[in-house]
Amino acid sequence: MRLALPFAVLLSTSMPAWAEMPAPQGHVLLTLGGAVTETNLPARGEDDGGLLGYLEVQHDGAAGFDAAMLDRMDQTKITISYGPEGNKRDIAFSGPRLSDVMIMAGAEGKAATPVAMDGYQSEIPWESIAAHQPIVATHADGVPMGIGGYGPTMIVFPPTDDADLAQEQSGQQVWAIAYIGIE
Repeated sequence: MRLALPFAVLLSTSMPAWAEMPAPQGHVLLTLGGAVTETNLPARGEDDGGLLGYLEVQHDGAAGFDAAMLDRMDQTKITISYGPEGNKRDIAFSGPRLSDVMIMAGAEGKAATPVAMDGYQSEIPWESIAAHQPIVATHADGVPMGIGGYGPTMIVFPPTDDADLAQEQSGQQVWAIAYIGIE
């Protein structure tokens, strides 16, 4: 069961509203905002509405990724046992490394806070991202993930035998991501 955490994101930093990052041509599946230096989406204010408005997300400009942009990046496959208690199964998730997505957005070395559509969020320090190389999964068992399942994107960590690390990462394995705040 997922628990929503108290949430209010006000991620504003000095940065150009538009940079050299190519504009998404399709529907944006993933938005990184806050302390990013490469942007292709305009600023969001407190009255902009929609899901990000509901989540109280504001930014001075963001890096938006459509499916084609994410698919063009190097893909990594991670198979883990996942699902609700009593109904877990092995799922092969695939997508680009979170570190690569962050580097493309000009966020190397910063912490990422993936935010799910229901408001659940979890901070992932850059040190953990660099050391463990989680992915931004876009596919499960070779099929694009949609809304209503674990998608449109999900953070997936490689399996580990370290019980304490596995427990920490299970809370960072955010699914149904609407936004990733960068600090």
